[in-house]
Amino acid sequence: MTTPFPFLRLPRLALIPVFQHMEIIEIIAFSLISKRTHSLSKYHRKTVCSRYIDLRIENYYLCMRIPLTNRSLLLLYFNACTSKTVEVFYPYQTTQWKNVELSTGQWIERLLDVTKCPSLRKVILNGTPGCDVFSVFNVVPIVSNLTLSQLPFSNREEFQRFWMGNVRRLSIHNDDLSRFQFSLNDLLASNAIKLELCEVPMSLRDLNRFFSCWLNKTSNRRLKHLSVQSHGHFDEDVLLKGLGGTRFDERRASEFPTSDTFPHFTTFTGGFDVRRIDGKLAAITFRENVTKKFINFNAGL
Repeated sequence: MTTPFPFLRLPRLALIPVFQHMEIIEIIAFSLISKRTHSLSKYHRKTVCSRYIDLRIENYYLCMRIPLTNRSLLLLYFNACTSKTVEVFYPYQTTQWKNVELSTGQWIERLLDVTKCPSLRKVILNGTPGCDVFSVFNVVPIVSNLTLSQLPFSNREEFQRFWMGNVRRLSIHNDDLSRFQFSLNDLLASNAIKLELCEVPMSLRDLNRFFSCWLNKTSNRRLKHLSVQSHGHFDEDVLLKGLGGTRFDERRASEFPTSDTFPHFTTFTGGFDVRRIDGKLAAITFRENVTKKFINFNAGL
């Protein structure tokens, strides 16, 4: 009978060369055994192995996509129907790990620790997953891009907790947020740098008040881009009342970044420069297709 090697009894100096010669997939697997192995992996692994991690959460599975610095790709699949195992895909390897009953947030925390990855680059959330979504945001300081189709929150309190999170770009599809009583106050309280709302019905008067607050520095000062749909009759005068806008043509509109949330096949129908009380310039542009009108706001020009 073979005696197990007492790896955890080795002194720290002896562990360093071992970790240096382990592949990242081996270190991740080792870190999942216990709190102690997690601590050892975090301490001894000094090299950055991944610049970012992408996370996709669906109704029945969760996928972590981890591009590594050695140009290989590591994929982890968590299937809701077989929650005791994790499917692992790595170049020339396909295997299963035992799910050690960690929450989604704990899995991400350990992956960030071991890979030395600073944040989640992208989170795509579709439907109502079986995992605790908040456990993800609790362990990640910043999410660069968050895309949601039908928010999974059950009440307004959960929605507000999510809405105030530290997300650089937030895109919401297929959800008008009406069950959360979404209002102008929520839009003013957003902490996002880039905000794209596909189906949220904002009135022109509310948008006018929002732009007025931005001009007077009483709303989200981080905001650099807002894209919304205009619902109902569009009246340019209502939207721009009191903003002191200066009209410009389509040539200037081409300077602004376009949103990939809305259809690309739209026609420019108008644009105005507005200036905040501190001198910062922003532009409000209008685009439309056969059935819909889109309003885009770009600041920091």
